[in-house]
Amino acid sequence: MELAANVLQKFEQACSEIHLYDLAVRADCRRQGIPTALIQRPRALAAEHRASSGFVQADTEQGDEAAIALCRRLGSGREVLHVDIGVEARALEPG
Repeated sequence: MELAANVLQKFEQACSEIHLYDLAVRADCRRQGIPTALIQRPRALAAEHRASSGFVQADTEQGDEAAIALCRRLGSGREVLHVDIGVEARALEPG
């Protein structure tokens, strides 16, 4: 099980946001409350970082209805535009 989260400082306000970047739970560990418990930890840390909100992206193209349902149960959803910005190949080279 893995959870990656970031604190994003907002420049236009004196607060920050919590971004739950990735949550991975093995199939045999699902439906036991583990994902919910993992998400609760960053929510608790939000106060320490003066976070006004938190968000998680859900990829609807992958058909992960269970993950989307969990996120909706724990928060409120809204449709947003996500734009991937390409990077130059040399930026990915080591060194």
